[in-house]
Amino acid sequence: MRLILIAMLASLFFSQSAVAQSSNDPLDTRIFKNGWWVGGGVGWSDVDADDVILDDDSVGFNVGLGYQFLNYFGVNVRYRNLGEFSDSINPGSSSVDVDIDGWTGGLTAGYPISKRIAPVIGLGYYDFDFDADSGIEDNDSQGLYVSAGIATQIGRIVVQPNFIWYDVDDYDLLGAEINFFWKFETGN
Repeated sequence: MRLILIAMLASLFFSQSAVAQSSNDPLDTRIFKNGWWVGGGVGWSDVDADDVILDDDSVGFNVGLGYQFLNYFGVNVRYRNLGEFSDSINPGSSSVDVDIDGWTGGLTAGYPISKRIAPVIGLGYYDFDFDADSGIEDNDSQGLYVSAGIATQIGRIVVQPNFIWYDVDDYDLLGAEINFFWKFETGN
């Protein structure tokens, strides 16, 4: 977890160094401009389920589409594959492997604290499939998620490391990811 956090912060720092020499366009002073975006990212997720003694982490990915409106607010939809999680059902017995993937949709809000950096928060809905190969039944889970992160923009590319908490009934499900978005600006 610490290594992932350090990598995310390092990428943000180095991207800011590249921005120091960027365009002087006066319209380029806001990190958020109205328009569509497409993108994706990689992330780390941790699941902890006491009822089946499942406690593992995994690396996954996401791809998405969104629209930024009113300069500081946006909507998005993403397919997320959180990865495969493995652990033993009972100590000394067979193991269980669970794949978690599905769709999320949400709202984001951010406010620039400088020309190129903005804290961002998100609130949304997820619909995940929990597919197990043994030991527990497959099931679906729906609920809310909350995210928080920092966004920076380099030209038309937004780099956004963030943390996500999913409100899952029988599991503790947390994530950290770094996303890259290509912006198609439509105005302001």
